[in-house]
Amino acid sequence: MTAAVFALVGTLVGVLGTLVVDLARNRAQDMRSRREALRLASADFTAAVTRMINLALEFREPDTSRIDLMYETHREARVCYERLRLIAISRDVQEAGRYVLRYTFGLLREAENLPRRDDELERGPRLLLNDWLMTFYVEVRREIGIPQPENIYREPDTWLRRSDRRSS
Repeated sequence: MTAAVFALVGTLVGVLGTLVVDLARNRAQDMRSRREALRLASADFTAAVTRMINLALEFREPDTSRIDLMYETHREARVCYERLRLIAISRDVQEAGRYVLRYTFGLLREAENLPRRDDELERGPRLLLNDWLMTFYVEVRREIGIPQPENIYREPDTWLRRSDRRSS
């Protein structure tokens, strides 16, 4: 009888041990998958934002086809941002992404010769976009576990003044 009890206890300990190891392995795999999904969604988002920045930098005179392309690119960035909201755990990632989207739209408003919004008056949407893009990079890197997430090169503001050609 004692041998049967010890055998049963041994079996239970073995099964529980295997179950705990499998749960830990699955949890680690889920975390890796979530981090990879966030990395890919962030890359797609920043790629769309970069396309928008490039369109704004190339912009000379009001051109309907260029503005249409900017709207299309902004819509793409918006879709990518919504994916980020679903994936990101950190509210800081979501907030930074939303401000990036806001100031990307500010570039589009400038292209249409619309007045700057109140928060864009002093520095312009391009510089504000760069500020929030740096914050976005840091927060995403922090969430996906990159060591020293704030170790990102920031271009000097003087390099980014192209869109500040207008005063209003």
